Amino acid sequence: MKFSKRELVLVSLIGVLLLVVSLSFIFNFDNNSDAEELNWYFEEEADNEQVPVEQKFSIIVDVKGQVVLPGVYELEEGQRMKDLIELAGGLTPDADEMKINLAAILSDAMAIYIPKVGEEDSTMIDSVMVGNESSTSKNGKVNINQATAEELQKLPGIGPAKATAIIAYRDENGPFQTIDDLQNVSGIGPKSIEKMSDEITTR
Repeated sequence: MKFSKRELVLVSLIGVLLLVVSLSFIFNFDNNSDAEELNWYFEEEADNEQVPVEQKFSIIVDVKGQVVLPGVYELEEGQRMKDLIELAGGLTPDADEMKINLAAILSDAMAIYIPKVGEEDSTMIDSVMVGNESSTSKNGKVNINQATAEELQKLPGIGPAKATAIIAYRDENGPFQTIDDLQNVSGIGPKSIEKMSDEITTR
């Protein structure tokens, strides 16, 4: 049986088309396999990566006065007054909430007194308002982790703006570990720290 020239050309074109389709299928299959292997590899690598765990330190705080369960509690560094009060069972009905700074950041070895409504003679009322114990240490130095803005302004070179900046940094980042950490506060440099180094402490 003889094919016409036109039929031969048509058959040839069909053959070429089938070959192209076959090659395309094979090529795509190999690419998909490679992509799946790469995805599997990267997923496995990601699973094997160890996510660094932020290290947190424990602090011990003593709370007295108008809480349901006064006592000594262990918390994590950076936790706030509201966390301590929750651990202590909450406030009593007599507690003066207006004198408590629930957002104050706690530090180790703090002694906190929660007063009754109308209790004005307590020596620790001022400390409750800022969420800390007395801002003056036993050696007469000002504790920069506990001092109010007014107390900070008594230090040489510290005006209202710098006092506010110190408290804002303290509330956001936690207590100063050393007096040199004051350099992290905008506007305070080594010379400023040198001028007041004999008058301040972090404990």
